Amino acid sequence: MKNYSNKLFSFMLLFGLLWSCEVTDLDLVTDPNAPSPDNLDVDFTLNSIQLNFGAFFSEATEAGGEAVRLEYMFDEYDVNFNNTNGNITPMWSNAYAEVLPDIQTLIPIAESSDLYIHAGIAKVIRAYTLMTLVDFFGDVPYTEALLGNENSFPTVDSGQLVYDGALADLNAALADFAKDSSAEPDLDLYYDGDIDSWINLTNTLKLKYYLNLRLSNQAAAASNIAALINGGDIITGPEDDFKFTYGTAQSPLSKHPYYIEEYQAASPGEYITNYMMWALGVEKGLDDPRQRFYVYRQVDEFPSDEATLNNEIDCWNDARPATYPPVDAISAVPLAFCSLFDRGDGYWGRNHSNADGIPPDNQKRATFGPYPIGGRYDDNDAEAIDDGDGLDGAGIWPIMMDSFVYFMRAEAALYLGTSDDPRAMLEEGVRASIATVTGFLNTDSFTNVPDDADIEAYVTFVLGLYDAAGSADERMAVVGKEYWIALFGNGVEGYNLLKRSGTPINLSPTLLGTSPFPRTFLYPSTSVDRNFNISQKSLTDQTFWDANAPGFIY
Repeated sequence: MKNYSNKLFSFMLLFGLLWSCEVTDLDLVTDPNAPSPDNLDVDFTLNSIQLNFGAFFSEATEAGGEAVRLEYMFDEYDVNFNNTNGNITPMWSNAYAEVLPDIQTLIPIAESSDLYIHAGIAKVIRAYTLMTLVDFFGDVPYTEALLGNENSFPTVDSGQLVYDGALADLNAALADFAKDSSAEPDLDLYYDGDIDSWINLTNTLKLKYYLNLRLSNQAAAASNIAALINGGDIITGPEDDFKFTYGTAQSPLSKHPYYIEEYQAASPGEYITNYMMWALGVEKGLDDPRQRFYVYRQVDEFPSDEATLNNEIDCWNDARPATYPPVDAISAVPLAFCSLFDRGDGYWGRNHSNADGIPPDNQKRATFGPYPIGGRYDDNDAEAIDDGDGLDGAGIWPIMMDSFVYFMRAEAALYLGTSDDPRAMLEEGVRASIATVTGFLNTDSFTNVPDDADIEAYVTFVLGLYDAAGSADERMAVVGKEYWIALFGNGVEGYNLLKRSGTPINLSPTLLGTSPFPRTFLYPSTSVDRNFNISQKSLTDQTFWDANAPGFIY
């Protein structure tokens, strides 16, 4: 893992001194602290873009993660994902008030100064941002908001048009990276100035673009993904992982936001989903090698007396809901309801959409481990967490990792007939994910650490599931489940995976089982209320590339 901490801390201190106000969502009144062509510092502005992009991803990944059970969601979809959702609103604001306007200002100045690397990086970030906005909202403001026709009340453009703009940005970035640049960026928070890595990421985002199109334009998806794979300039190893890296500084505060919320508060406010812990430690009948890196247990047992159970896990004697099948679709082990009592060793979580009152279990519930938030490794300590534990917040946001690419290539091989062997891609993805996670910290001082035999047993089990599958959809169920596990910390790709493929096929049902799954999210109320050219949409509206049937996802 590259170490950007000293550079990041210096920039964050400078950024904190200079940045003191925001513009309102799509209110294009000039921000006195925003860069203008007359006073723009290209390096500082690029750093600002990269930092704000990390904040954009932070909000997007939490929203997507809650929808697909990578994170715990409180209440029904239509309640949790209302038009004032605490992640969707800042995600939208960050895109339209920070990242995209700064990029729009930076690019022409960078190009006129032959700073093509700066311009190319900005275009890659804009492409990812635009694609994510379409994936999450469908039709979004674009031509009247960002392409030189600034309008205080922009209309929305079709998701297809915006996606086309993102692809144009990716192609333009590749052209920029091939030019002779007058200078390199002073600080690159993602690849430390490695242009080959930016090129590999750019082509990988094109692969992602075309994979999302496989339902709506199969021929274009197949031919272009095949060309990208044959070209070879895509992410294939951890050296090209696209991630936002946090540090350990307290002032300015540079720790992972989840570490701040959980460890610095010394009292977990979030739950790890029962479904995630079931998938890691129950479903296959063997522990996932990543389990102790993803999840830290504050206790190693569950209470046994009824009074404590009623106070802390009040669903303990509830009847199993009819929405929970007795046998899951892949494993012969039933889905976990209420808690993982059968394990009995303190994997204390909550069911998806449980809207009961929050019990006094902060010092008992399981929380995040070292990967990806920089927390504490679970070595059977069974101690309450505290500030400074583990990696002290030196975590990451895994935006596009090498393992993700192998899983995407497996999906493309299964449905688009590319030259890849989908089984081999599945194995590469599983091994790459395990290597990244288990290599996230030095485990020499710990006792309960997965060894090579544990990893081989896990890989062998997964490949056995794949070999027993009889159809492309059944094989994709195995690929999708392993991709979902590897996506811990990335709800953006998890959200796309579920909408595109319907996998994992055995997701824990919503406990309440009523409102429909959000095929796209609502526009923030602040934008709809202030812009008469934007009309609110429905959670059931589908983006242009999502050609699956209504009700396809529960």
